[in-house]
Amino acid sequence: MTPQVLARDILNRIINENTPFSLALKQAFKKNEVSKEDKANISAMVGCVLRHYLVLSNVISKQYPALDSVGVIALMIAFSNALFIKKLDQEDCNKEAQQYLKDEDVKVQDFIEPYLAEKKLVPENIEVGSFEFLSYRYNTPVDIIKMWSKQFGHIAVSKALKANSKPAPVVLRIDNKKIEDEEFFNKYPEFERIEGVNGMALFKGEGKFKNHEVSEKALATPYALAFKEMLDEGDVDLLRGLAIYTEYPNDLLIDLLSRKENVSGVEFIAGNLATASNARNFLNKNQVRGVNVYEAQASAIITCLSKPVHTFVVMPDSSRFNLLQLLPDYFLRFDFNKLDELIANQKLALKEAAEQVEEDGYLLYLVDTLSKKESINIINEFLANNENFTLVRDKLYFPYKKYGGSYYFAALKKAKKND
Repeated sequence: MTPQVLARDILNRIINENTPFSLALKQAFKKNEVSKEDKANISAMVGCVLRHYLVLSNVISKQYPALDSVGVIALMIAFSNALFIKKLDQEDCNKEAQQYLKDEDVKVQDFIEPYLAEKKLVPENIEVGSFEFLSYRYNTPVDIIKMWSKQFGHIAVSKALKANSKPAPVVLRIDNKKIEDEEFFNKYPEFERIEGVNGMALFKGEGKFKNHEVSEKALATPYALAFKEMLDEGDVDLLRGLAIYTEYPNDLLIDLLSRKENVSGVEFIAGNLATASNARNFLNKNQVRGVNVYEAQASAIITCLSKPVHTFVVMPDSSRFNLLQLLPDYFLRFDFNKLDELIANQKLALKEAAEQVEEDGYLLYLVDTLSKKESINIINEFLANNENFTLVRDKLYFPYKKYGGSYYFAALKKAKKND
């Protein structure tokens, strides 16, 4: 199977069969014998098509309105290779796409040629800076851009979209049980300290972090700054109890292992099977004992705990817009119509967890998204309805800031009752 055909089949699975990007690549490479060079080229091609999907769909559908979805994908590959990737044989790419066209249709090469002469992909009749223009320019659905613009303003939205179109900064959690910060930064000058936050680093070196000695020795692990700062605000006292409720696989346990010699007694409540399996696999791989893993939805949190805990971390599912920067196909996955359902569940998770926090304890809330409706608004409403909680600190992270990411966390403290 040629690289063009394999890339077409992978994209068809991602776009039309809803297969996640990484899984589609993995399955295709496992099933087909592919050289290392071709794997790299195919992966780059698939990613490139997805990163330009919205504008390419527009350009192609206007020229070939009757073209079926597989033909559109084949033409996207020819288009992307000619304009961006330039790694595959262009003649083969054109031939592969041409077979889906009718005799009277404009030939593939003739269609692509004007764009090679610096014709802009975004149609000229679309106003520069408009929601539609930004959608095509940064491959982000219009509904998301409209919501962000209303919440954060046009300038912040433009900066966020631009940041999401670039690779995310490599932010790391240093394993302080293996190496202290001072020794780490002295030994590895290609890492930069994160001001005001211990145990974290920014990779500034050449090449990929996974090939670096620090990665090979597991001295530091990619980790979102929001997680670290959130736990720093809460008093994680394992003797007084720590519970975690989360509805998606994440790296919070990495941070706990970097802080504590022993994490036994942690109550880990997973909102679904995938999250529970991910946690169990991590604990087994790292030979961690004593963490109790449950599978339960937010409404059943109380059934997993025998008594209130000092610190309760709540990380419900969200629109997860942080993934727009990390996954080239995430814009295809998110259903805007489910936002109200997500918000209702976030409120429920926060309410149920709050009831299991002891007096003078902490309630920590984190969502990996950029949306006031799922972050600031939820916390403000919660505080208005729960006067026994006060806000210690909250923070909204934007992808265009130095350390990147689209996150929000809030650290709340529960008051003591007066005797």
